[in-house]
Amino acid sequence: MDLATVWMPAMNKLGRKLSTSITVSVLLLFVMFIPLENLFIPKYYIYKSREQLNEAVLKVSELSEENWIEAIPKLEQEYSVTIVYDHLRKPVNELNDSLKQQLAIKRVTLNKFWITEESLLRLKANTRVNKIYDQGKLKSSFYTSFIPKGEMIVLIGLSMTHLSDTIQIINEFYLLLALFLVLIIVLIVWILSYRMTKPLKELGQVAKDISELRFRKAIVHTRDEIEELAESINTMSDKLCAAHTDLSRRNESLKQFMSDMSHELKTPISLIQAYAEGIQDGLDDGSYATTILRQNDNMAKIIDEFLDFSKIERDELKLHPVDFKSMFHECAEKFHIELKSKQLKLLIHDELMSNPVIEADPGKIRMVFDNLIGNAVKYAVGEQIDVHFREEDGDIVLTISNRFSGEIADPSQLWEPFYVEERSRYKAISGTGLGLAIVKTVLERHGFRYEVETEGQTIHFNIYFKRMSP
Repeated sequence: MDLATVWMPAMNKLGRKLSTSITVSVLLLFVMFIPLENLFIPKYYIYKSREQLNEAVLKVSELSEENWIEAIPKLEQEYSVTIVYDHLRKPVNELNDSLKQQLAIKRVTLNKFWITEESLLRLKANTRVNKIYDQGKLKSSFYTSFIPKGEMIVLIGLSMTHLSDTIQIINEFYLLLALFLVLIIVLIVWILSYRMTKPLKELGQVAKDISELRFRKAIVHTRDEIEELAESINTMSDKLCAAHTDLSRRNESLKQFMSDMSHELKTPISLIQAYAEGIQDGLDDGSYATTILRQNDNMAKIIDEFLDFSKIERDELKLHPVDFKSMFHECAEKFHIELKSKQLKLLIHDELMSNPVIEADPGKIRMVFDNLIGNAVKYAVGEQIDVHFREEDGDIVLTISNRFSGEIADPSQLWEPFYVEERSRYKAISGTGLGLAIVKTVLERHGFRYEVETEGQTIHFNIYFKRMSP
């Protein structure tokens, strides 16, 4: 294992792609920049030099003839130019020698310097003349402008360096700089990509675990969109875990329901068969037919309850005004015999001033009342079942309370389909666990609130009905 591997882990795929892309982009920029530099820098340099010289010429032209000579040192320093002058009427040879000597004094050496008769005629006609002179070994050119100033000819010149050697040096520097920057970029990109892709790798692993039903949370603290993504995945993981747990519980409940349904149906079928055979064999003492009918009724009741649950979400609600108290008393009356046989009293505590009207599907509200009362009668212990009618925040509240034996770990699960609490305690009590699930579905479709709560060994079912608008 080499030192680099010990010092840093291998760059991942995304990091390699990122570093390669950025490195290639930087190199391309440098490759494109060098020919553009060779093409445009000399032109730009000449343009800026001419602009600088033109500004100096314009300044000299604007100065008055009385004080422009005194301003020459300041102009030369301000515009980085060389200014010499002489009389315009001098012979051309004397004028050339004079101007060349003045330039030499100011350390401007030229291989050749001349101004022709033609140029002098143009100057006398008040026309500007531009010329370029080679400065020999200095590898530069002297760009000059001749302008008339009264009786004087003024030379304003600017040295322009030949840029070929300079550009070559710059190009070499850029190549070295490019190599250095590539190394720096690779290092920086590796660090950044590692920091960026490490949480992404963690999220990928979490997503894989979730897909394999191993629900866990990602620990990411980047304070950016990646952390927000991690929070969303964590929320999804929690919800999927809860959904999976609920689905598993429902599957177990469904398995138990199928077992219970088989048991519930098998018992009356066996009895019907046995008593039917007894009648066939002439053993009937007069009670066989009654027993067969009773078992048939039990079996039909179980099947009807299952069919009600299977179709209740599909049936269209047929809303009509329903007298709340009247319907409840009508449903309660059907349980008179069962209440008497179990020595239970159904005590109604009415705090309502009138018989309120609700808008609902009468048949389905009747199922709600039947199932709530039937559930209380089936599982109640003690001597009574308490029913309360009251009003709360404009809603009509029905509360059915009864004492029960055993314990209820999570009362909210009572609303779930196929759920029967504490089976081992209620082996003698038949039931599919669909009654309260039907109640829940009907109430939700009507938009009525419901809740269940326990207080010691007493359970309370609270239903909130909306009063019908006048």
